[in-house]
Amino acid sequence: MNRGFLYGDGFFETIRVTNGQIPLINQHLERIEEAIDIYKLIPTFQIDEAFLNSLKSSKNELIRLNFFRTGGGKYASENNELAFEYSSEEFHGPFFIPITLDLKAELAKSPHKIGTIKLYPEPKPFVKWLTVKSLSSIYYVLAANYKKNENADYLFIQNNDGFICEELISNILIKKGEDLIIPKPTNGGVNGVTQRYLRSNYGFQMIEENLNFNDVLDSDAIYSLKGSTGISRIK
Repeated sequence: MNRGFLYGDGFFETIRVTNGQIPLINQHLERIEEAIDIYKLIPTFQIDEAFLNSLKSSKNELIRLNFFRTGGGKYASENNELAFEYSSEEFHGPFFIPITLDLKAELAKSPHKIGTIKLYPEPKPFVKWLTVKSLSSIYYVLAANYKKNENADYLFIQNNDGFICEELISNILIKKGEDLIIPKPTNGGVNGVTQRYLRSNYGFQMIEENLNFNDVLDSDAIYSLKGSTGISRIK
């Protein structure tokens, strides 16, 4: 058993392949690089576009890529070298990201997956290692069980100040009047690849604000930003 299993000592990346391509490949590489730095890991192999593309086995799939610290030791590791393992499964769900310069017009084209929305009462700790996809995911496991028991379709996560970080498995963007508003990155949510894509290409069309749950409920539209499906409207 490796340290990822024994101690949650590592992180993972879920990568969407659609029509044989990885549409957000640069954002995945950026987040992997950030996570390696946060976890103080030492790569012993090149992690680049060629590496990610070498993992593909199907034109439409999800790849689960786990990175962990090698070697023995207990809590204190014997070394900090990076190792990985991966698995994949066919996946044919929709994938949508904007491609023209008009973000509002593009969002109007996004798939709709309307459902019930609730708030998780247990705040998420604001620590750097939870701004990437940690193998230590017990917070999200407990939140997912709460969502199931509450019969909710979407569960929103808040920090200790009561500001929204994210939805359980996605980042969010809301529309209020003519404004497109995204939670501030300092609120502690996972910095997802679709969110990175929007900030990089459409940051000038969005406003960063602290949002509480009432702000979300009072919005005219809510969009889910998720690496496996891109953007979808959930309200």
